[in-house]
Amino acid sequence: MRAVVQGFGPFGDFAVNPSELLVRSLAERGDDDLVAEVLPVSMQRVAETVPKLMDKHRPDVWLGVGLAAGRPALSIEAVAVNLAHWPQADADADGVSVTRAAVAADGAAAYLTTLPVAQILGSWHEAGIPGYLSQSAGSYLCNLSFYCAAQAARDLDIDCRVGFLHVPLLPDLVTEPERQPSMSMALQSAGLDLVLTAGRNATDRAGLYLGRTA
Repeated sequence: MRAVVQGFGPFGDFAVNPSELLVRSLAERGDDDLVAEVLPVSMQRVAETVPKLMDKHRPDVWLGVGLAAGRPALSIEAVAVNLAHWPQADADADGVSVTRAAVAADGAAAYLTTLPVAQILGSWHEAGIPGYLSQSAGSYLCNLSFYCAAQAARDLDIDCRVGFLHVPLLPDLVTEPERQPSMSMALQSAGLDLVLTAGRNATDRAGLYLGRTA
């Protein structure tokens, strides 16, 4: 079961992105069935690269990973929406800001995750890892990458589970501990492993992004 795990490089005030550290740690394991990719926080690069990676590797599981500073736990995203929107103050690595633009002009309004959410949440609970199902991936690059992956899986007719995992800040990135929640790298890594295991072991193929019969 081939999996692609995609994280992001530094952005904004964060010189270190936990998602990059997590994805690179996966790459160091030498798993031949796992492809680890770190993309810049760039609308253009993400929109161009995600479909190419999907076509090249044709994975069984695609998991995006990104930082959600301020969230207290791991969060699996329920849906990717066809919306890109962020102000100049949050411009991407290329200096690009967007006002209520479609990710894909002719794309679906949204894609639901096809990861086995119940199994993921159950495995986190059993392992004592804080985590929940989030109903919004926002409208920044995390949502955009999730949407692009789902759209690519459908366009390419790839039988692939697609989803996105948001992770909290690492403790050493917190500057105001009384206000900013965090989670250790070890706990984040364990939670990520459980997401991949659940995705690879899922047997129900219903709801995957196959065909064009919306």
